[in-house]
Amino acid sequence: MDWDAARDDPQKANRLFKAHHAFYKTIRDSSAGREAISGLLADPVTPVRLLAATHSLRWDPQRAQAALEEIEREDNLFAVDAKWTLHSFRSGKLNLDW
Repeated sequence: MDWDAARDDPQKANRLFKAHHAFYKTIRDSSAGREAISGLLADPVTPVRLLAATHSLRWDPQRAQAALEEIEREDNLFAVDAKWTLHSFRSGKLNLDW
């Protein structure tokens, strides 16, 4: 939610996004970590759901794609992120290991 709140401050938003990604990489290898991330797929806050869905594509692709497709239909900037995340994933070019 902090990442969303910082959207008008690109430096802060990028720093928060990178911190989130680093945290994701530390917890994704455990079943408890994957469960925690997947548990956010139904979060009412769109950016939380977007990030959880993106990260869940690796171990729960059906639910993650459904969440991203739902976000893609919304009328906000996150819809664009969802669209291109799905496109990259489906074309085999999504890399979450950076």
